[in-house]
Amino acid sequence: MRHTNVALIKVLEGLNNNVTGDFLAMDIRTSLHHLGENTGEISSDDLLAIFFSRFCIGK
Repeated sequence: MRHTNVALIKVLEGLNNNVTGDFLAMDIRTSLHHLGENTGEISSDDLLAIFFSRFCIGK
């Protein structure tokens, strides 16, 4: 939950500092990602499978 909290704090700081929507969206996605890991909706194994299926490493 610590990573989720840190990402959400960044969102709040961005809102307070008038950060553009692009950067806010990135921080929101990061917080959702960490929240999903905590709830079991997104696992590290899922992320690795997606990564290796889309990128060719070592060629």
